[in-house]
Amino acid sequence: MLSRNEQQQLRAIEQWFELSDPELTRALREGRFRHPGLSRRLLCVTLMVFGGILIGLGAVAAHVFLLFVGILSLTTGVCLRIGALRP
Repeated sequence: MLSRNEQQQLRAIEQWFELSDPELTRALREGRFRHPGLSRRLLCVTLMVFGGILIGLGAVAAHVFLLFVGILSLTTGVCLRIGALRP
């Protein structure tokens, strides 16, 4: 249970958010969050597939540069996808 002072501070923070960013406040109350668009999802999937192909080619050809670029591309695609899932 929060103390009276903590409750007052929490209410002051809530009021500040309501005044400074009403859209965020409304979204948090209603539980709505912006979902990534189709183009962002397509970019993530493309980067991951491209990275996977480059990793495979690099492994078969024993080419370190292809492996490096493939890992970099795959990691970037995964990070973008994870970042898109956050509100």
